Amino acid sequence: MAGVTETMTSQERIEAALAIEPVDRHPVFPILVTAGPRLYGITQGEAWRDHDAAREALLWCFKEFGYDYGSKPNYYYPMLPGRHCGAPVRNLIPGRQLGEDDLYQIDERVLFGREDYDRIAALGWNAYWDERYEEMSGKSAEKFRLMQTLSNQFYDEDTKICEEQGMPIFLGVAVDSVLMAFSLCRTLPEFTRDLFEVPDKVEAAMRASCDDLISNAVQVCRNNGKMVAFVVLERGSGAYYRLETFERFEWPWLQAYVDAFVSEGITPWLHFDTDWTLNMPYLKKLPRGKCVCDLDGMTDIFRAKEILKGHMCISGDVPAALLSLGKPDEVEAYCRKLIDEVGDGGGFMLTTGCECPIDVRPENLRAMVETGRTYRGRKTAGSSARSVETAGRDAVEVALEGEIGLALCELRLDEMMSMVQRDISAGRDPLEILDDCRSGMEKVGELYSSGEYFLAELVLTADAFKEVAERLEPLVMEGGGEAGGGVVVIATPKGDVHDIGKNITATLFRASGFNVHDLGVDVPPEAIVDKVAETGAAVVAMSALITPTFESMRQVVELLGERGIRGGRFVIIGGGPTTEGVRDFVGADAWTLDPREGVNLCREFLRAAR
Repeated sequence: MAGVTETMTSQERIEAALAIEPVDRHPVFPILVTAGPRLYGITQGEAWRDHDAAREALLWCFKEFGYDYGSKPNYYYPMLPGRHCGAPVRNLIPGRQLGEDDLYQIDERVLFGREDYDRIAALGWNAYWDERYEEMSGKSAEKFRLMQTLSNQFYDEDTKICEEQGMPIFLGVAVDSVLMAFSLCRTLPEFTRDLFEVPDKVEAAMRASCDDLISNAVQVCRNNGKMVAFVVLERGSGAYYRLETFERFEWPWLQAYVDAFVSEGITPWLHFDTDWTLNMPYLKKLPRGKCVCDLDGMTDIFRAKEILKGHMCISGDVPAALLSLGKPDEVEAYCRKLIDEVGDGGGFMLTTGCECPIDVRPENLRAMVETGRTYRGRKTAGSSARSVETAGRDAVEVALEGEIGLALCELRLDEMMSMVQRDISAGRDPLEILDDCRSGMEKVGELYSSGEYFLAELVLTADAFKEVAERLEPLVMEGGGEAGGGVVVIATPKGDVHDIGKNITATLFRASGFNVHDLGVDVPPEAIVDKVAETGAAVVAMSALITPTFESMRQVVELLGERGIRGGRFVIIGGGPTTEGVRDFVGADAWTLDPREGVNLCREFLRAAR
């Protein structure tokens, strides 16, 4: 740090970056919460049980690594306190429902039914939950209000302690986008079906909820004096839905959030989890120099800079896998690239891609912060797009076999179910019916890989195919039929309870004729290997949405080797934070973010092995 001159305070620097004005250097800080206890030397369970220790862990990290801002004053809060500022989800807590040093996670389940949309439309978000919360949670409304009062009091007290010790806190509240709140309350598969089957009811309920969510967040910021609203966005992105869906069910309410927060002097910190590259041009319609576009590593941050340069500050996007598995020189090189290209012309904050991973290597975190504090960047003629290795495989034309497959791939799902029941009643060979459905799923996978279909279409068709397969399975077994493909064991390994990507991939495996053994989520490595040994599976497929699962994946591969059954088996991994580097760390044979490509890779392996 010797010889590096700083002429601005942290507050001046972040305000200038937000307004896209000149800075002495770009602000640098990880969104560091759950990593704090491990870096400090206590478990996640201890951080949940000991309020003061959790705060001290974050303070220690701030002083030890020397970044500009703390996001929150205490690990204990999974989200910042606020009355109904999002879906009232249940947290799985380390040392209780989870292992002592596991990362806390959300237990996503259906919190209200489709029939409740009319009630929400009539009452609004707040009144609906005032009426429904006790039945849903088992906790009285009085207890909920007391919890919120105490939580806000603790937040204010912790913030004061942190700032007295030199760590400024910038976040005032976290609030779900309207779509995110509804999706979490219904679960992604159910909500996606709602958007296709009862869109008007969903829209009416969202319209009635938007103002309540805004006013709740504004009130929290007024109470604690921190004028930044962290808007949790994920499931409205182009990774999930086509633009027509985004324009109707996400964009109007996001505009309303921004207008309301800016009018109150609150900075909208728009946290874009998943890939929002397709949606970036819409942000040019938001007011200049008033918002933060916070990216998590899935969106192409260099493309975002091309679109938003001179209009909106960009925050991001040092990837979780790089911080948890990379080397300091790799972290430094990537941070320099961000500063050179995304920082060119101002309007940039060097932060982690989403939250700093719980298993960040201290030397990597130090490399990120020191690069941000000392490297001033070089002027570039223009930013270049990031070199991203995509699953560049030629599309495979799939010939649809029969009207059932056509109905499935065209999303005429009720009609498809009627056709299936008609053919069953007529005595048609159940394997023929299943083959028709498989051809439809193959076409859906092709359309997904080409970009014509989105995750939403995969979710809908995967659920429909699963329902048909379950209906036909007893009939297939009566006739002595078999799947006819290879055997695959699939799981989300220990440390992760996410299952959407795994479920879709398992369905595509089944649709391709594989005999699938789906072990579920949070599966110990030993159980995965036991099932491989039991079934003789040639394919082992594993999914992860958080970085701690990488180690569990690695243990699976090591156990396969220790038991002498690694050879001749194909191990493939996928999930949001996975990369080629993660593939190499795990010892897997392949990695992909495209479920259809993953199935094709496994088919190619089996074909070559025969």
